Amino acid sequence: MPETLQERVARLIRDSLGEPGSALPSEAELVDRYGASRNTVRAALAALEAEGLITSSQGRTRRVRQIHRWEWKMAEWERAHNNDGDAWANTIKAQGGIPKNDLSILTIQAPAEVAKALQIPEGTPIQARNRLRWVNDEPHQLSDSYFPPFVTDGNELFWNPSDLGVQGGLLAATGHKQARWHDTLTARMPSTEESQRLMMAPGTPLLVHTRVGYDAEGRPVRYMVTRMAADRVEVSYDLDA
Repeated sequence: MPETLQERVARLIRDSLGEPGSALPSEAELVDRYGASRNTVRAALAALEAEGLITSSQGRTRRVRQIHRWEWKMAEWERAHNNDGDAWANTIKAQGGIPKNDLSILTIQAPAEVAKALQIPEGTPIQARNRLRWVNDEPHQLSDSYFPPFVTDGNELFWNPSDLGVQGGLLAATGHKQARWHDTLTARMPSTEESQRLMMAPGTPLLVHTRVGYDAEGRPVRYMVTRMAADRVEVSYDLDA
């Protein structure tokens, strides 16, 4: 099929994109350049934004997207908790980024996967802490943590709706320090909801990291599932020989 006018304009704009971070011409300039209507130009720009090639903010100039991979050192980041912020936020700050967390705290009935990881009966009422993490105003991760009742019951810190800066982390501060972790990394294509919440370009895979934390007695004290766009993160481990 021959390309539509919108597709042609999108292709021409795509072929003329400058360096990452550079500004695009205004809509009025693009209308004059390609002889298309403003609605056609806007539709073409929206298509390029959906592809993850350009970015726009309300009232700001559209720019060629800068893709930055933030390093996530899996063997170290849990130790970065301090009184100024949580571990993830501190690792992003150390790399020059500006982190932000949207946090919600819920009581749910443990689904089968969560119950298996926490070694509790399916359907047990547990706490879920759900985060949408941002870096430099770009959505970065969906991170969900689940805790067994013996960890959260009677611990008011767990029900604080804001981000906590606690030396050693929330679990350590409430007497449930993690002694070891078990990690799993998988990749899949995102759901429509995941793609929209993380503003992922079409065709970008989702990296899924799960971690079960155990205390010194070998009991699971947290199950965490983190989902992230594969083009925005570099995951690394340090392993002893």
